[in-house]
Amino acid sequence: MAIPNFPKNFSQKVILTPKDHFEADRDVFPDNKTPKAVIFCYEEYIMEYVKSNYKVSSGRFWTAEIIILQDEYDGIAIVGNFGIGGPASTHLFEILIAQGIENYIMIGHAGGLQRNNPAGTVILCQKAVRDEGVSYHYLPEEMYAYASDKMTNAIRVSLDNMNIPYENGSTWTIDSMYRETIDEIKYYSGLGIDTVEMEAASMFAVAQFRKVSIGALFVISDIVALEEWDEHLYSDNTQQSIIQTFVVAVDTLRGRTKTFL
Repeated sequence: MAIPNFPKNFSQKVILTPKDHFEADRDVFPDNKTPKAVIFCYEEYIMEYVKSNYKVSSGRFWTAEIIILQDEYDGIAIVGNFGIGGPASTHLFEILIAQGIENYIMIGHAGGLQRNNPAGTVILCQKAVRDEGVSYHYLPEEMYAYASDKMTNAIRVSLDNMNIPYENGSTWTIDSMYRETIDEIKYYSGLGIDTVEMEAASMFAVAQFRKVSIGALFVISDIVALEEWDEHLYSDNTQQSIIQTFVVAVDTLRGRTKTFL
């Protein structure tokens, strides 16, 4: 059975657009300030770190907590606490895109599929296996969805300038972390896929369809390529690496907001 079940005409008119939806609920967000670029965050402690270490304003926007950085980082926002997975992420993503925002970076934990990449390894993700459902409502069927070249290259420049070790890599996006079978893990590991997570393929597909720019930095927080699950979700090494990816994302987006917007 293919996804979607009904053959999709990707250019056909839809019944509800993100802009329609936002306009219907605009009164709920009367003081909304549209940022120039957005970081998608999947760890609550990073949101708390940002509020404690940067000058910011914060509140609610749509389904998310939104933190807008100020002073030299003015125009950059981070969103979090909106849930996990492709549907939750892309629902928010679509509304942000409808506001005219064109530049995005995802940061978050991911499971490691390669034994030679220890917990704390930073992966600059360039493509995602589409083992989820959302992407097939935006793009014709093929194995991968891709991050944006311009954003990926911009992130790479920031990583290199800041002397932060990283690996260029890929991910396997699946809808349920509790259905990662041993045979699947061996298969994708054998293909050289570096990580597994729940959002990238969906987000990359929406970005390609809507013609906006997105990149992704993942930190390996647990190893699933061993005989048993080896987790380091809250280790100092993992948390410090995640904080580093936030700093890299801010540096990258500050450059892009000056150069491209």
